Amino acid sequence: MRRREFLGLAATAAAGASPAKITRITIAPIEGRFHKPVAMNSQDPAAKGETYSTHLLRVFTDQGISGTGTLDYSSPDKPMLEALRGLIGANPTDLYEMDGRIRSAKHPALARYRFLDSALFDLIGQLLEVPCYELLGAPARDRVEVYDGTLYFSDVMRPEKGVAAVVAEAEEAVRSGYRGMKLKVGRNFKWIPGLPGVERDIEVVNAVRRAVGPQVKIMADANNAYKGEFDLAWRFLAETQKSNLYWIEEIFPQDIALYTRLKEKMQQAGMKTFIADGEDMRSAEELGPYLKPRVLIDVTQIDIRRAGFLGNRDAAELSAAAGAVCVPHNWGSQIGGLMGLQFAKATRGAIAAEDDRSRCDAILTEGYVFRGGQYTVPRAPGLGIRVEEGVYKDKYKGREVAV
Repeated sequence: MRRREFLGLAATAAAGASPAKITRITIAPIEGRFHKPVAMNSQDPAAKGETYSTHLLRVFTDQGISGTGTLDYSSPDKPMLEALRGLIGANPTDLYEMDGRIRSAKHPALARYRFLDSALFDLIGQLLEVPCYELLGAPARDRVEVYDGTLYFSDVMRPEKGVAAVVAEAEEAVRSGYRGMKLKVGRNFKWIPGLPGVERDIEVVNAVRRAVGPQVKIMADANNAYKGEFDLAWRFLAETQKSNLYWIEEIFPQDIALYTRLKEKMQQAGMKTFIADGEDMRSAEELGPYLKPRVLIDVTQIDIRRAGFLGNRDAAELSAAAGAVCVPHNWGSQIGGLMGLQFAKATRGAIAAEDDRSRCDAILTEGYVFRGGQYTVPRAPGLGIRVEEGVYKDKYKGREVAV
């Protein structure tokens, strides 16, 4: 669809000419599957395994067109279902301010439950026959860079293999086409307590760098495992400096004084590694103290499901104004991963998307092509997905909640 046609359709829809009305909303738990058994991180009680549970959100209309999305990390409860009930009868395009793109949410349920962006953007994209990224703005890039986010503590899960287990997974990621990967660190917190855990973190990062070569981006995510251990955190960073970590993520819980101290020490040492954080934040406003008057978080990571498309766009704009970039967080959600791709397609400051390499048997995708560490994002309407109705009926419909 040409841009002028899209603007005309959007204006018509925003004026209320579209007869579409929401008739039903359903939520059902579904299963996702990683491409391999995933180990544990610093906080987990056990290895994550090969499958995970998530929720499928569907919004149906009287036109026979439905939007498909996901919840955040919550489960449906009485307040959520009551809020969703308030959307019944609404014209989907009346729920947002639109002027050629979706500007802001108008309905209070969308402000409280920002994950609704997933299914509603998919629905509106289908009604207007445009992809989600065009609802956010003009395309910012042809293809979207992704990184493999599934390299956990496989050395702990397979102690007989040790560090070689992580190295093997890193080599598999490269063979599969990834040009970036994120390693979990923070073994010192629980799985290999104290200094031995730090030494294992260092050994893993340096061994993976030797194995994959200098061109692959390597990130590290501690899941706050170095809390109260600044000296150990610095030892980790200093002894992996030659391995050129692209970023260090959640090395300890967000703290302005600590991040100021860390940033200054890294600059004095000539480290080029970025600081990444923010996945537990729910809005761009929470990022503010870490971006002004000084950038303390170089890569902001507001979760794509928790804050939705619009919350992440706010975060991206705030980050860009300060000189930072963003990579929305996603884990345990194929739909969340697709949201990240759509978002990065339209957002110049979103430099990549997080890939958990998972699939759900109830979800079919159209036109997403992975090659050379990047995804092509299709021009299919909405998110470019549909529900495999047979699988959904056989496995999940019996647990469906409808409003």
